[in-house]
Amino acid sequence: MSKETIKNPEVKHYAVAEDLTQVKRPETEERVQAFFSSAAKRYDITNTFISFGQHYPWKKLAAKVVEPKEGQVGIDVCAGTDDIAIMLARKVGASGKVVALDFNKDMQDIGNFKCEKHGLDGIIEHVKGDAEQLPFDDNTFDFLTIGTAARHLRIPNALAEWLRVLKPGAKMACLEFYSPPNKAWRAMYNWYSYAVMPKVGKIVSRDKTGVYNYLPDSIRVFYTEDRFRELMEEAGFVDCKYARRSGGIACVHWGTKP
Repeated sequence: MSKETIKNPEVKHYAVAEDLTQVKRPETEERVQAFFSSAAKRYDITNTFISFGQHYPWKKLAAKVVEPKEGQVGIDVCAGTDDIAIMLARKVGASGKVVALDFNKDMQDIGNFKCEKHGLDGIIEHVKGDAEQLPFDDNTFDFLTIGTAARHLRIPNALAEWLRVLKPGAKMACLEFYSPPNKAWRAMYNWYSYAVMPKVGKIVSRDKTGVYNYLPDSIRVFYTEDRFRELMEEAGFVDCKYARRSGGIACVHWGTKP
């Protein structure tokens, strides 16, 4: 793929996770879209509030482990408001390109504004797309990242698709939320997630859809770190590793396409 504009076919649907069988989850694309459209304008400040600013170093680690280099072409899947895409764009420089793929236009509009503000709109290209059906050829990208969105996807499908679009030797990184392994810390985190975070999220984001009530459950029933690593290996990734952050609240997985 060159640095020329990438033509994107119309995306007909966005796959809601089938993994989250125990969670009362949104059942239609329209409901999922409503969640993120409602949160978009204040998404960044809400993330900063509810994570106490920790989401930035988590994202920096995800961007670091894929080892972006000057002139490379990469993709940030489920890019949201482009925090990780911006970090990657600064590494690939003007001779490179980062595709910021997301299914929600309101989130992309915020991301596009941020890219223009940072002078990176010539490096970051926004594409509306499905994380499980990427509109790109095989062996296209030098790296791939995804931040705090994998738990909304059908993971085996998504991993196979991400492997497909990566070049041999390219790295993939996935940042995701988890329940802490320490019992005392987990109890405190669960209290915060269910008693505090939904209220703070609703107030700060001015959300009316209930998305911040759904998110804690989506974290609770997601795969364990070890199981996710196994799924990466089953999909075909090699040298799969992960690193916990903030006592296990967050974890970055990464692996390489052979």
